[in-house]
Amino acid sequence: MRDNFKNSCNAISKQIEQIGVASNSHFVIDGIIDIEKYLKAKYRVLWVLKEANSEDDSWSYPEKFKDRGWLYQCGKSIPTLKRMIYTSYGILRDCDWCEIPDANDEKSFEPLQEIAIINIKKMPGGSVSYANEIQQAYYDNRDLLKLQIDTYNPNVILFGNTLQYFYKEDFEDLATAVKQITEYGNAFYDTGDKLYIHTWHPAVRGAGFTDKDYVMDIVNLVRDWGNK
Repeated sequence: MRDNFKNSCNAISKQIEQIGVASNSHFVIDGIIDIEKYLKAKYRVLWVLKEANSEDDSWSYPEKFKDRGWLYQCGKSIPTLKRMIYTSYGILRDCDWCEIPDANDEKSFEPLQEIAIINIKKMPGGSVSYANEIQQAYYDNRDLLKLQIDTYNPNVILFGNTLQYFYKEDFEDLATAVKQITEYGNAFYDTGDKLYIHTWHPAVRGAGFTDKDYVMDIVNLVRDWGNK
């Protein structure tokens, strides 16, 4: 069973690579960071993002998120990564803000091995994402994105300001789930088996809340869902 799952994940990575090859472009491999750790984690957490900010290179999330040197260098300097580190740690270690290590502390990197990441656009972009490009990438990649979602079978799905690009039918029971809103503007849908959270992009600025607010609003949603 594990071997079949790993083979399916490897086949998905090959498809992503072929998108870049076919377009004579750089590409970014996304997906599960460490399959064994993902399957053993408290929750199967999937981040759904727009595109990687890296126009000049092809690379892999599984490789980068296992590279401690890279994480030490980028953990706090890349706003998206910093909040992903804090949020993933809070969810998977079920802890409060005061218990989350600093984003350049090696301990904080551990839960990154246990998550999955999907970018809608498989080819890297720049520091600004353009909605029309992301939407077109969704249309182009919809079958692949659905394959990733179905294969990884997450039970906590975090949309980094990306749910609007999808058909809700792509996600199990999402189309019929009740939308609820937190005080920080996070929309969430509790289907019982899965929790969908449409949150701000991790790098959002000027939204009127701190790192702590961003992280703990999500952590508390997952905690309440998990304790039912």
